Amino acid sequence: MIGNISDLEVSRLIMRDYFKMLEDSLDSDVIIVGGGPSGLVAGYTLAGQGKKVIIMEKRLSPGGGIWGGGKGFNRIVLERSTSEILKEIDVDAQDQDGYLVVPAVLLASALIKKAIQSGVTLLNLFAIEDVYFDENRALAGVVVNDTAYKMVNLHVDPLTFRSKVVMDSTGHEAILLNCLAKRGIVQIKGEDTMNAQMGEQGVIEGTREVYPGLIITGMACAQFFGTHRMGPVFGGMLLSGKKAAGLAIEKLRM
Repeated sequence: MIGNISDLEVSRLIMRDYFKMLEDSLDSDVIIVGGGPSGLVAGYTLAGQGKKVIIMEKRLSPGGGIWGGGKGFNRIVLERSTSEILKEIDVDAQDQDGYLVVPAVLLASALIKKAIQSGVTLLNLFAIEDVYFDENRALAGVVVNDTAYKMVNLHVDPLTFRSKVVMDSTGHEAILLNCLAKRGIVQIKGEDTMNAQMGEQGVIEGTREVYPGLIITGMACAQFFGTHRMGPVFGGMLLSGKKAAGLAIEKLRM
């Protein structure tokens, strides 16, 4: 038999804990926009090195495109070069015909768990409205609102979160890049047709700082540079996150 439950106390505990966390998230080392595979890998890698990391995800559940796999067949195919990352998140993969095959739900769950246990603060239902510049016009944060407000098109003013480095890990949407593009600051070429080999290479090579304070990862790289998409092969996403974390570490040392 369970003990007495106070509905008011349950609400109080949720609000007290959440708003303490939210206030602490206003200023950080790295804000990662997008809680997909590249963002989660970058997040746990940075947090594991003592950096204060905030991941903002507009959906209810992080994980990005992992959950469905290809055409909703929830199996993920990875290259063997990702085996060290799988060890880090404690996931066993089946070695089949030179590839690694992992249940999609297992991989998504393991990445999320690793990020949280490493110290990442994960804010879901956070929709980006704009970017925030410092006095030198370097990217220094993001302007955010509630996903539900955006969905129903309510005019509610947003809030600003600051950081030393910002990552666009929003996949095909490339949300932060589009915030810059609408001002004529950058040009987005748009991703090319599907080609797994070239797509994976393009994503990893394209992971870089493309504007002062902004590092791009994953499919945002393909959108920006016009490289191929790769379909339901996710190794490049994981490796892009690792590379992005290394770039952020170097930038934070400056």
